[in-house]
Parts: sequence; C-alpha cells; structure tokens
Amino acid sequence: MSENEFITGCQKKDAKIQNSVYKTYGPKVFGICKRYMKDRERAEEMTMNSFLTVFQKINQFKNEGSFEGWILKITVNCCLMELRKKTTFSNEFPLENIQSANENEVLKSLEEKDIDTMLSILPEGARIIFNLYAIEGYKHAEIAEKLGISEGTSKSQLNYAKEKLKKIFFNSQSKN
Repeated sequence: MSENEFITGCQKKDAKIQNSVYKTYGPKVFGICKRYMKDRERAEEMTMNSFLTVFQKINQFKNEGSFEGWILKITVNCCLMELRKKTTFSNEFPLENIQSANENEVLKSLEEKDIDTMLSILPEGARIIFNLYAIEGYKHAEIAEKLGISEGTSKSQLNYAKEKLKKIFFNSQSKN
C-alpha cells in the first residue's frame, strides 16, 4: 500500500488502513519509544499515544517530506512531552571535569542491542539529550528549546552521557 493510500485511508478514519499504518510503522515507532522511555511498558504506552496523535492530526500532514518521517517526528515529540512532565535537567555537569570522548570510535563498534542496553543505564535526562543529539540529529539550541533548558545544560548532559557510555563500553570490552 502506498503512503497516499495510507494518508487517504487515515483521513477517512478507515480502521483497516489505520491498522496497516500501525503494522507498517509500529516497529520503528516502538524502537524510538524504547530509546526514550526507561521501561518496555512506558515505551508501549508511548507507541499507542504516538499513533493516536497521528490519527487525530492526519489532516495536518502537508505532504512535505515522507509520511514515515512525519510519524517519527510525532513520536519523538510525544515522548518528549511525556518526559518533560517527569524529568528535571537541573544537574549540570561541569564541562571542565569531562574528558572528550572519541564518539565515532565508540559508536561504530556498537550494535543496536548494545546501544539500547547501554542507554537504559543512563539517567533519564542524559539519555534524552543523547537520543536527541546523537541519534535524532538535533542541535543543542533545538534541544534546549524543545525541553525548556539552557544550551549549557544540553551540552553538559550530552558530555556526561558520552563519558558514562564510554566507561561502560570500555569496561565491557576489557572483560572480553
């Protein structure tokens, strides 16, 4: 089924088409939700909330970019709205105490399941910032605006996450 058929069917509130949209994009949406939420139950809940939002706001889709990209953007925003309610980013980590990590070296040698496991160990604020910056590709100014924090907080949380992930990665490598 084409994206246009998905969009038209969703606009008509066709349950079969909505189910097809869920089956087609559900795994990617759930993957994003798992990266942001601490546990599987919350990730499943956010997956459902994301699709409810997609179906409710389908008439706002402007055919600018892909339908999938629009769905995934809604998913990230749903996760962030939920996390903003419960997460504080007040702990800035002093930048001078954080060593620079060679992130490309570390990230290239990780598999997706390793990243998911390692991200689950990060504190919520650091995990959110790392996801937005390193995985979703947002800039610190955009992250600060989305989360209502300063750019400095975004940068320090990212550096904290990188250092913690680097330690976890190198500790696991030395055991092998």
